[in-house]
Amino acid sequence: MLEHSLPTLPMWRVDHIEPSPEMLALVEEGPIHRVRFPSGHEGWWVTGYDEAKAVLSDGAFRPAGIPPTAFTPDSVMLGSPGWLVSHEGDEHSRLRAIIGPAFSDFRTDLLAQQVESIAEQLFATLSIQPQPADLRKYLSFPLPAMVISALMGVRYEDHTFFAELSDEVMTHQHETGPRSASRLAWEELRVYIRDRMREKRRDPGDNLLTDLLLAVEQGKASEEEAIGLAAGMLVAGHESTAAQIECGLLAMFRHPEQRERLIADPSLLDKAVEEILRMYPPGAGWDGIMRYPRCDVTIAGVHIPAESKVLVGLPATSFDLRHFDNPEVFDIAREGNPHLAFSYGPHYCIGGALARLELKAVFGSIFQRFPGLRLAVKPEELELRKEIITGGFEEMPVLW
Repeated sequence: MLEHSLPTLPMWRVDHIEPSPEMLALVEEGPIHRVRFPSGHEGWWVTGYDEAKAVLSDGAFRPAGIPPTAFTPDSVMLGSPGWLVSHEGDEHSRLRAIIGPAFSDFRTDLLAQQVESIAEQLFATLSIQPQPADLRKYLSFPLPAMVISALMGVRYEDHTFFAELSDEVMTHQHETGPRSASRLAWEELRVYIRDRMREKRRDPGDNLLTDLLLAVEQGKASEEEAIGLAAGMLVAGHESTAAQIECGLLAMFRHPEQRERLIADPSLLDKAVEEILRMYPPGAGWDGIMRYPRCDVTIAGVHIPAESKVLVGLPATSFDLRHFDNPEVFDIAREGNPHLAFSYGPHYCIGGALARLELKAVFGSIFQRFPGLRLAVKPEELELRKEIITGGFEEMPVLW
């Protein structure tokens, strides 16, 4: 393909948070495409399901948090001690093993009743608000923040404080110096975690901060790594799920027949959550995750030079006809749904089970609690949070 004819990476439609026709057309053409990114860099966009798994599991590719010097990082977290995507190999495995118990099936099961209670509390608060009410303000923003508070072992009343900091941290923003808003928010979040960890020395418990404190005392991690792990969990555990709740609800509003199926048959809840994850994955409106080959590689017959920019289009893989029948159809009863919404390989999202738990708490009862729940504006009037890596909306006004 001649340089001047390279297509610019097609973006997701911001009105409905779904692939643009141009994107779907490229996905159908093949599994890997040479494109020009909005930044002006040339590189490759991987849209094939099998090819994405191959890249994500291949140690020849650097993770997103370790970019070559030619590419300016877009996040202040990259390179920070303890931020998992900035580590690989044995170091990544060591750090991931420290936080693994907090996200085990055992801990998640213990949280299940608490998550249901938090959701019910927020439903009750929403129900007494003047209409229209902002569903983001009263549900999608506080719920994951309150849940991650419980997991971490920090005060519920702190959730607004650290959630606002995580918003700033996750904003797309090239570094402009040590006083940039994102940098200041990241450092403030780390100070907050450091203070809470000191409190755990006096009052430990069954929570992630106590686990991290113990890891430091046992020499398994440095204090800075432990603080980075905790801060990263606060950011990632809140932002992506908040956006997922909003996009899932938008899907149900746009597909009322699917909503009615779920109301009539609650046993479809698990499949409904998986279909939301497939069709509107975490970070919908964002195109995937970056990888950088250390050496020349060949994927699906495509030669990719070392140090290239390779975007693994996780949302696009959900439309691979080799693995999904009628992928453009939102079907909450879909059988066999091996989506890659939580990535794949060593950097598979460690909080996937917790995210599913929160989504089930919302979609398992919100339409029973609010039978007339609907958007107060047209879907295309919702303002996408374009500057936030994980997506979502600035507001989601609803009536019931």
